Amino acid sequence: MTRRSSGGLKKTLVLHRFSIGPRRLIGFVGVALLAMGLLLFSNLQNLIGAEAPKGPPPPPKAVFEDGSPWRAVDLEEALKRASETVPLVKEVVKETPVERKRRLGDAFPKLTDLTIDYMVLKSPMIEAEENHYGYVRFMHKKHAVVVGDCTVCHHYRPKDPAAKETTRCSACHQKAFQAGMPERPGLKAAYHLQCVGCHMERDKGPVGCTECHAKNVPDHSTLVKLPPHPEPMDVTKECLRCHAKAGEDMLASTHWLLRGPSPYTEGHEKDVSLGKAAKTVNNFCIALPSNWPRCTSCHAGYGWKDANFDFTDRTRIDCLVCHDATGTYAKIPTGAGMPYKELDLRKIAQNVGRPTRKNCGDCHFSGGGGDAVKHGDMNSILYYPSRNCDVHMGGMDFQCVDCHKTRNHKISGRSTSVPVVEGSHSCETCHTAQPHGDASNVLNHHLNRHTEHVACVTCHSPIYAKCKATKVFWDWSKAGDKKRKPKKDKYGMPDYSWQKGEFIWKESAKPEYYWYNGKVRRYVLGDRFEPNGPVKLTEPVGDIQDPQAKIYAFKVMRGRQPADAQRNVIAVPHLFGEGGYWKTLDWKKSIENGMKAAGLAYSGTFKWVDTVMYWGLNHEITPKNRALSCVQCHESLRQEPYCGRCHQNTASIDFKALAYRGIDFQQLYYAGRDTLELLNVTDYIGFQSLGYKGDPIVYGGRFKQLPLGQGPSLPKNP
Repeated sequence: MTRRSSGGLKKTLVLHRFSIGPRRLIGFVGVALLAMGLLLFSNLQNLIGAEAPKGPPPPPKAVFEDGSPWRAVDLEEALKRASETVPLVKEVVKETPVERKRRLGDAFPKLTDLTIDYMVLKSPMIEAEENHYGYVRFMHKKHAVVVGDCTVCHHYRPKDPAAKETTRCSACHQKAFQAGMPERPGLKAAYHLQCVGCHMERDKGPVGCTECHAKNVPDHSTLVKLPPHPEPMDVTKECLRCHAKAGEDMLASTHWLLRGPSPYTEGHEKDVSLGKAAKTVNNFCIALPSNWPRCTSCHAGYGWKDANFDFTDRTRIDCLVCHDATGTYAKIPTGAGMPYKELDLRKIAQNVGRPTRKNCGDCHFSGGGGDAVKHGDMNSILYYPSRNCDVHMGGMDFQCVDCHKTRNHKISGRSTSVPVVEGSHSCETCHTAQPHGDASNVLNHHLNRHTEHVACVTCHSPIYAKCKATKVFWDWSKAGDKKRKPKKDKYGMPDYSWQKGEFIWKESAKPEYYWYNGKVRRYVLGDRFEPNGPVKLTEPVGDIQDPQAKIYAFKVMRGRQPADAQRNVIAVPHLFGEGGYWKTLDWKKSIENGMKAAGLAYSGTFKWVDTVMYWGLNHEITPKNRALSCVQCHESLRQEPYCGRCHQNTASIDFKALAYRGIDFQQLYYAGRDTLELLNVTDYIGFQSLGYKGDPIVYGGRFKQLPLGQGPSLPKNP
């Protein structure tokens, strides 16, 4: 570089062949300083464990994994059938039930004649008159099994000899006050008289409107009065203008308080303030205190950024996070529950509806800081899953609230991972304790006996994370190495983060099986643990001698996290924000800050301890043809005489086919799932680890032996 001057000419810098004047030099310096500032800001964002918000993410696409358009095939077929209008049956055969049975003899309708398992009760005739409630999901086959007599519902047959013996309800019952048939109730009345009447008579089943139907949400486009670009709290105020009672209900709900009653946590049955906001801990992001802005990004409220959040302020309730029907609403991941500023909140408020999988999944599918991290059976695939991934959501388009019924903003459901319970729901709620159809069928008979000892998910969810890999191990002690480059595993998932440590992921994983009676032993912050062995943060209660316990399937999450070295209590680290580990990389200081925020004493020294959490698996239910087969658990059925140990051979039953009917892990492997190690696995649930001597078919059950007693011993590897 040389300097030259010429009389009164301005001085210039010559760099190689380019000349730059002073003004241009100032401009270049300004740009350089701006670039340096942006670089520093970017590094700062990385240091505190989050990137600067880039705007709300796009809604998930309604496509299958292969990119083809998504369809809920079972629901689609049921809706198509429900929309059909059939000719009115004007005359029916007038006869008593006894006369009908005598007339039909052996031709009397049987369960084996039934061809439609799943229906929806919906009709254009009803909707033409009023449409305040949604359709009813109707388990046709299940009702036929429970009632045991098809003619209880199909109480008359058409007089036309060519008609079927049992015809659909809408063939006889159509419009109310049908001309010439004043004695016949309309279709809507017929449904309610038959269904509600039977439920009341048997004292079983739902009888309230919203117990069967979802209430349709009215069009809010003209009801909501908001200016352009309102603040989030202004939206809530507008909601409260009509829904004041809902606001009061929300203030007492778990999704608002993140704590509540824990009747199924052993030793804390009468506690009414246990939860994420108070004393619970996990081996993912560990605990809430001191990490509020990051952890509360999924809170159903606005601005919970520290311990001083006002839980009595109704204007802080976030109505849109649960009721947005546009699919566009999103919260800033590090914003203490605040939404992205780019969102059109007025438009969203004018388009609200019943909560969908998108509303629930935006938080619950991404617990633990990312997609599929926490839950082994919930991930973003469930926005639009295949039927094989989840038969309820993929086949019938179930929304979360179809099972997790809500009353006064209290949501039913229980989890081993969190203590709060606002109402229970289980498979038996819909499928009953005898879910396997006609008990005269030999296989159904045995499967129904299994339900006394084996939970539904144990057979009907034989693998978890079947559609997307989940995290199964997290080692916080390895965090802090910025030079270590993360590697992708065979699922494309990273094995390391300098902020969080080392990970192991698993897809199509075999669950671990334990006895579970519905109660949980739970580590509560401040409890002292025994220093020998891993600390069990949650553990199912039950054993083989407990008649209330069943064999359940679990994802077992294993981790390594900090603890007070002298007091033997799990530590609460301050991770996010000023003074947090992601900014200082100082574990000692971050634990001091976190323990102070949690109100816990700290000795000043820490150690690393192994921890375990048991996560119940209740989603990703497979179709029945992909449940565990008999031979995958019962080794004694893998060879002749198969079921002949107890059953006499008969030409009408192929016992080998029955024993082998179920999930084919080889087929799943060829389809791209990680099931190679599960091929030819026997004793799938591990009978001896559950307290049995071995296969119960050979050695007897937990409370009684089979009538034929102990059979011959089996070779080790047949």
